[in-house]
Amino acid sequence: MSTIDPRIARAQREERSRRNGAASAVAVIAGLIHLGLWALVGFGFGFLYDSMRLMSINQVGEGWSSPYDDVPWLFIVGIVGGSIVGFLFTARLARLALGAAALIGPFVTAFFGVALGLALFHPLWTPPQSFGQKLGFLDGEPAEPWGFDAWLNYSLPDWLPIVFAALGAVLLVVALLTASARRRKEKRMAALIETGRRVRGSVSEVRPTGLEINGSPHLEFTVAFRDHLGTERWVTKKGTFPQGSEPRAGDPALVWFDPERVDDQKNIVVGVGPEAAAEPGIG
Repeated sequence: MSTIDPRIARAQREERSRRNGAASAVAVIAGLIHLGLWALVGFGFGFLYDSMRLMSINQVGEGWSSPYDDVPWLFIVGIVGGSIVGFLFTARLARLALGAAALIGPFVTAFFGVALGLALFHPLWTPPQSFGQKLGFLDGEPAEPWGFDAWLNYSLPDWLPIVFAALGAVLLVVALLTASARRRKEKRMAALIETGRRVRGSVSEVRPTGLEINGSPHLEFTVAFRDHLGTERWVTKKGTFPQGSEPRAGDPALVWFDPERVDDQKNIVVGVGPEAAAEPGIG
């Protein structure tokens, strides 16, 4: 039996849906800005690397002169801006309860952004003096055929955007699979809270993991409780908590479990915090 008024629960779900909708819109905007800034990085890379490419495919001298040698600011703006917005984008994704997918998301937009910038710069690469060979250093000297390094640099405008796009696609698939697994876990936990046995417990141990997510410590904690048969059990979970609200040994906890699968820690839900101490109707 639920201890929450259905009208209150419905209003809470509607409010969460509204907030998630607004948070999703902000996350999309932040993601587009992040992608655009990393597109500047990809575009600016062309300005920076054009002369290096010419050194590989042309003879020393005029063949090494690039019209873009003095234009590094696009690359710098993209790197600095993309790094800053990346943190904000991660924070926005974290609000959507995407789990590890929130950490992967900025890498997806960064790789796709670089690929886009490189693709846009494609027609601007300085062409070689002579296809497939370096001209002789002095008049009358024979041309020198390109080696592997020269061919690699010559074809770089074609293959480098593909590499970054492929990396972005792989990470996008990983992020979607991770987010999907997170959603399934949340549904399983919600169902367990609705139908499982609920008992009181207490935090017996808290250990730092050494990780922080958006400035909040990621902790591993153990909760002791007694199951429906009176057997004392312990369950260990990990969670991220805002500064100042970390669980401590002795803190009250709530535990939900399936009496038929009480040995399966993946199917045990734990709640800690002030709400756990005030929760009525434990049975």
